[in-house]
Amino acid sequence: MESYLYTCQYCSKEYKPNRRKKQKYCSNSCRVRSFKIRNTQTKNLPVKVSQDSEKLKIEKMSFAGIGNAALGTLAVNLATNLLSNDENKPATKKDLKNLITSLKQRYYPILNIPVRRDGAKAYFDMESKSLVYFKQK
Repeated sequence: MESYLYTCQYCSKEYKPNRRKKQKYCSNSCRVRSFKIRNTQTKNLPVKVSQDSEKLKIEKMSFAGIGNAALGTLAVNLATNLLSNDENKPATKKDLKNLITSLKQRYYPILNIPVRRDGAKAYFDMESKSLVYFKQK
């Protein structure tokens, strides 16, 4: 077996390789450090600016652009309100308040219980949590 020593490409230390002509570094730590140094050097290179730099310009904000965006939003909202049914529109805070005030009743009719022979309808009493019958006049 040969006793030829190689030189590490990172730390310049001489070492006996495990794999001939494949191993460039004396250890894994030298290999990783060398890789990190190479990658940080390539990332810090100056960026070449192409001739098409005019295409990459970002448009500045203007009153005309703001006005166009506002008009577009207004047109979409108007079209949505005109073309959608009331059943499909989202509930507003006012709708929820009206629902809560309407639910503050004491008696609610029960629709799936038939009317009694004497003509009294079934209601649910919210305070006593019981079934009540009332005759309609």
